[in-house]
Amino acid sequence: MKRSMTWLLVAMLLGSTTFAASTNRSSVVDSKHNLSVSGRGEIKSGSETRVCIFCHSSHNASTEGPLWNHETTTTGKFTTYQRSTMNSRTEQPNGATKLCLSCHDGTIAVGAIRGLSQPIPMNNVDASGQIPQSRSSHIGTDLTGTHPVSVKYEQNIALVDNNLRWPPQDPEGQVGTDADGYVQCTSCHDPHGSSSTKYPFWKKTTFSEVCLVCHEY
Repeated sequence: MKRSMTWLLVAMLLGSTTFAASTNRSSVVDSKHNLSVSGRGEIKSGSETRVCIFCHSSHNASTEGPLWNHETTTTGKFTTYQRSTMNSRTEQPNGATKLCLSCHDGTIAVGAIRGLSQPIPMNNVDASGQIPQSRSSHIGTDLTGTHPVSVKYEQNIALVDNNLRWPPQDPEGQVGTDADGYVQCTSCHDPHGSSSTKYPFWKKTTFSEVCLVCHEY
């Protein structure tokens, strides 16, 4: 019995190792979203050792996201993407996009954590503790220069436009809309890691692989 259990554990370990190697996906610990003192990015804490605390909490979390622990954006209104060739309607950021913008819109300190009287001090942020406007990770409140986000997939519109193919979800479950049918930042980006060495937090290996899930040329 003991020998059988030993071989079972070995098989499980080998299986998990093979899976990790095949997905080639980095860990949040090795990404710029590790904002703890061990982080590899320039923006990080000088003393906080906990990695997950900047976004998640196991207790007393916000209902705005899965165990969400970061203060959410204080911006009342964003300028959303609008084009004459676009039939779908973009809404004010909701879902995962609103959570991403908690740091990236430049209105809230990166270290602003729920339940703390003061934000966690961070290195290489501006005087207010926010991502500096000079950095590419500072998106701001004008979203007209980014891919549309918080835009709802509508089958009747997709069928009218013969140049686009917007399926409700990727068959592989890696890229697509959220549970409410919206295209969000997380449709293309995985905040916990990436399979690409070139594009930050990209859900597939190349740029085109993600685009071609929804767009047919």
